[in-house]
Amino acid sequence: MVLLLHNHEIRGLIDLSDYMDAVEDGYRELGAGAGAVYPRENLWIKGERQSDEYTGGHLPAGSKASFKFKVGLLPNLGGAGVNAYTAGLPHGLETFLFLFDTESGALAAIMEVMYLSWLKTAAVSAWATRHLAPPGSSIMALFSTGRHARSQLYALTKVADIQRVQAYSRNAVNRRAFCEKMSAELGIDVVPADSPKDALHDADIVTAITTSPTPVFDGRDLPKKPLHINGLGAHYPWVREIDEYTVLNSRVFVDVMQQGISENGEIVIPLEAGLIDQSHVVGDLGALVVGKVPARLDDTKWTLFLSGGTGIDDIAVATRLYERARERGIGTEFQFSQPYEFEL
Repeated sequence: MVLLLHNHEIRGLIDLSDYMDAVEDGYRELGAGAGAVYPRENLWIKGERQSDEYTGGHLPAGSKASFKFKVGLLPNLGGAGVNAYTAGLPHGLETFLFLFDTESGALAAIMEVMYLSWLKTAAVSAWATRHLAPPGSSIMALFSTGRHARSQLYALTKVADIQRVQAYSRNAVNRRAFCEKMSAELGIDVVPADSPKDALHDADIVTAITTSPTPVFDGRDLPKKPLHINGLGAHYPWVREIDEYTVLNSRVFVDVMQQGISENGEIVIPLEAGLIDQSHVVGDLGALVVGKVPARLDDTKWTLFLSGGTGIDDIAVATRLYERARERGIGTEFQFSQPYEFEL
């Protein structure tokens, strides 16, 4: 029987710490060579853009939207699958995950992805921050005040003793409301910054998770001290939310090497300009978790982690959600493979 899980059923099945543990398990399997991943593929739907509300600055000329998919295989965790979704159309982001059992080969579950992706994204950056941020990090610069910014704060406060967050977004009203809400929820100082430069003041950790197609801060304004940066927004080769100065002066990691160097504009743009080569990206999460690549060196000032989400974190989290749903009797069962005959 196949299990159907909706977003409202996924909420509360596992907590944020479980998401973080699942992500670590998935990348450990990839780093050890047992797992496999197929990078995100974007198939462009040709036509006239219907509204900037759905497209931002991410579409190539002549395209109105995209169909995308990511694939992951984690046999030690028992799962493989595809996350497929549309983006840029009036109905909004429609995203579903098809999870297969790697022991039986059966389709195990079909899941809505919006909720799990919200927390999974936060879990990935928190795991990277745990390993890459300098010890004693307590001040955070946050670029975004949307729903992803909220989950980022919840996750990052689990891995660092964050005492103050300086948040910047373009809408001052939203910025103030977000800071008041998060200060009350987390019991720490979350304050609105009047400018990107103000947000960066004395920061130990910088997280950007926006839809901006252009850099959200000037790297020359970063504190001249050890710090860690997460770039989690754009994942198209021609856009970037982290500027060239930051990339050139950082020790750079990505989620999955093949995907990171092909879709992150932060990497692709300076690569094509001849300013860096692929060796500038020192490793990915799989290599980091199994110890093939050290996190920080003695002379490391800035570390930069770039992530747009991969099939590894999708499947790692989905297998854990599926197991918990089965234990608790959550979801709706239905059956494929009804009897049939090959007759005309």
